[in-house]
Amino acid sequence: MEVALVTGLRTRAPGAATRLYEAYVATVHGLLFRLLGPDPELQDALQEVFIAILISIGQLRDPTLLTKWVICITVRSAKNVIRRRSRKRWLVFLPNDELPEPMLEGSYIHRDAIREVFKLLEQLPTEERVALILHRIEGMSLSESAAASGMSLATFKRRLARGESRFFAAVEEHPGLAVWLEGSAHRAE
Repeated sequence: MEVALVTGLRTRAPGAATRLYEAYVATVHGLLFRLLGPDPELQDALQEVFIAILISIGQLRDPTLLTKWVICITVRSAKNVIRRRSRKRWLVFLPNDELPEPMLEGSYIHRDAIREVFKLLEQLPTEERVALILHRIEGMSLSESAAASGMSLATFKRRLARGESRFFAAVEEHPGLAVWLEGSAHRAE
């Protein structure tokens, strides 16, 4: 399927872009949400990923690696959004607590906990945040996570260790969140 899809995209076959979107929209959207959190720019980031894929499809050397390549582009786009978001904070005239928050689905308890988790993740440096999410939340192996984030395995391991250390130290300052995360881990098993 991947080879035929890549061939269709490269030759600009009718419907190939639609097939790409339909095949990967759930994966890309889910990964972007986990990397960015509830963000009003999420739909824009989603579009940016697919535009980047279509523009650069000729650079994909091995069409059987399309899925991994899509994930790499998604991670790169998310990093760019995180960096832009950091720069925008310098220009915002309203404090963050006065800005309207995007809506989250689910129960109020989960929404509040998820919101707190994303606030803690936003405090991490971009590379540490990405490492933590790819490996611990996405469940990618260390080598897959390193490749997706564009880091060597050694660098990825260092960033993951620092990210985990900082994140869990911050969680300890929020006892209710620590209990919620522990319960979420047990439910996932």
